[in-house]
Amino acid sequence: MNHSKKEFLFVLCIFFIGYAAVFAQKASVLNLLDYKQLQLKSVKECYQKSDERGAFKELLDLYRKKENLYLKVTQDDAKYIKQTYPIGVSKTLKTANDVLKHNFLFRDDWDMEKTNIPYQFQGAIDWKAIPNGDEEWCFMLNRHKYWIDLGKAYLLTGNEKYAKGFVDQVTHWIDNNPLDDSLKKRSWRRIEAGIRCENWIKSFEYVKNSKSITPEFLSKFLASLYQHGVYLNSSFTDFSKTSNWGVLEFQGFFNLSLFLDDFKIASQWQADAIDKLNTCINLQILEDGSQWEQSPMYHNEVFHCFMNVNLLAQRKNIVLPVSIVEKTKSMAYANIKWQKPNYHQPLLGDSDDTDLRGLLTLAATVFNDPVIKSRAYTKFDYETLFIMGLEKNAIYENRISKDPDFLSVFQQSSGDFYMRDSWKQEANYTSFHLKKLGCGHGHDNLLHFTLFANGKDYLIDGGRYTYVDNEWREYFKNNKSHNTLGVDNLTNTIYKDSWINTFEANSQGVYAKSTSNYDYAEAENTAYKRLEDPVAMKRRMLYLKPNIWLLFDSFAANGKHTYSQYFNFPNDSIQIEKEGLTTTYADNNLRIQPINPAQIKLEDSWWSPEYNLKKKAKRAELSINRTGFISFISLLYFPNQVNLVYEKKPVYDRNDVLQKDEDVEAVCLSIDDKNYTLLVVHNSPAPAVHFFKVDDVLVHGEVVLIEKNDEINTITIIKE
Repeated sequence: MNHSKKEFLFVLCIFFIGYAAVFAQKASVLNLLDYKQLQLKSVKECYQKSDERGAFKELLDLYRKKENLYLKVTQDDAKYIKQTYPIGVSKTLKTANDVLKHNFLFRDDWDMEKTNIPYQFQGAIDWKAIPNGDEEWCFMLNRHKYWIDLGKAYLLTGNEKYAKGFVDQVTHWIDNNPLDDSLKKRSWRRIEAGIRCENWIKSFEYVKNSKSITPEFLSKFLASLYQHGVYLNSSFTDFSKTSNWGVLEFQGFFNLSLFLDDFKIASQWQADAIDKLNTCINLQILEDGSQWEQSPMYHNEVFHCFMNVNLLAQRKNIVLPVSIVEKTKSMAYANIKWQKPNYHQPLLGDSDDTDLRGLLTLAATVFNDPVIKSRAYTKFDYETLFIMGLEKNAIYENRISKDPDFLSVFQQSSGDFYMRDSWKQEANYTSFHLKKLGCGHGHDNLLHFTLFANGKDYLIDGGRYTYVDNEWREYFKNNKSHNTLGVDNLTNTIYKDSWINTFEANSQGVYAKSTSNYDYAEAENTAYKRLEDPVAMKRRMLYLKPNIWLLFDSFAANGKHTYSQYFNFPNDSIQIEKEGLTTTYADNNLRIQPINPAQIKLEDSWWSPEYNLKKKAKRAELSINRTGFISFISLLYFPNQVNLVYEKKPVYDRNDVLQKDEDVEAVCLSIDDKNYTLLVVHNSPAPAVHFFKVDDVLVHGEVVLIEKNDEINTITIIKE
């Protein structure tokens, strides 16, 4: 046989193998359909005649006529959308055009791992690529959220190139990503598989009427989605049950059960998905509404998933377990409790500085809740409009909103205290982290606090920056990147790698109290009891509303140690001044005044408001080197907003014996026409001694606030 004949037969063989594979794929999908459903009558007739193409043509017609799970606007609404949301439209078109060029930049508000440097493939997309050494880039690439922008661009412009681009890239991904063990740590990680289901379905709904969506493409698309479903439902480990992964996996699976509702397995998949999601939400969502991993970012990934489940259940008249509905709503309220005055989530743990209003707008709509609406947008944002539609937008705009009936909140289950003086955007806001629950996404941040006021951040959490196991991951998880306490330049928690610590700092003695006039909280960090000379470390915070904070930080040991306070600022607008620290903005500057003398130094540092972004900042360290007991007493206030005079006061027992600082301390604050004295007992000299005298006022209790006004003393026992 000559060479040309061999070549011809080889090509012919390849052709028939490829045809057979396509035929088998088509046949397998057609075998999976539930022909008892009346809408499949025409598909069944073609199938029984072995007319596969005809069957898929009929099936495509059916999918085009199906009510969308998500998309509730049409091309008729494109003009309104362009006029009303020009920024969103511009971003969509830029992303879509970049994606067509295989140029990727992940900048969506809720992208879990954003990027700031675009990467362009010079040919076909390599779905296993890790161009910058961070495997999270590969994971983001395989979540395919950017295909939704291709769909939006098609709806907004009618340009066929966007629909064709979607078809080409989906086809290329399916052809180059077979489900096998070698890809289960890259493109076929379970979390990516779950996320893809939502994104594929949403993208398809935008372009399903395009001429680029052919029966052949539909067969490949449905076969792959079915494969995703079988894969996701094949395992439900204890890790999935207790991690955000499980929710992301089975929310995607729930989407599949509704999108593939003409498959025989659909009803069973739906029941399985709801059952597993119910297991997840009952294990993961605490009584205070927060997701246990102590990262608002991942709380909100989970919240997003459960909002989708609630939304789709309402649209499909599916009765969900009460726990899913109630706990999803409690997650919305957790967001309200910790939401900063600028509407952003706090950077606790692995989180980004992201605006919460879009998520809460959808929640306010789904739950028809005026309190949630008060912390959301007044009308639909760009993303919510596509999901809910213009008619719902008009209804939403006319709904009332109502401020929450609470201000400061201690989330007892998670151990976080959020203090505020109002719900206005210029409100004063402080977070105080009192308990460690979170694992891999948690940081070395026990007793960390932040301060936001006058529309900006003053004291910040350092953020996360990266998940790559290197010096930057350790840097941003370190206690020094948080406003915490330290001993001998040692970390509280001992870092091992990106997700594991060899030693975990823990707290004890958590106590919190909130009133209309003040908030108070305290806890001990037991981290340094691991030392050969154990150190007891405690932080107490009093927030006198509206704009004064007083910290009592105490350390006790037998030997000599260096004790430190750390304060992190978002920029270099800070200076050492008059034995204290002052920010250097044009107005509304924060003063941090040590009342007990301490050494102060400023150093260059970094903070990361989002993944893959770090900014130059400043850190202050206040330190004391001493044997035995020491305390830092720190006063934080805005000098231009309040006339304040402070003075440390001697404390006596009931026999007028002067007490040592290691036992009890008191600070007097004269604020305009009011005088406050805070007395803090570190250690009662004897079990029976619990009466103390300061400024001739005899009191009892461990933490006591005395208010003198026109010679009238008001004594408040904050803690007995």
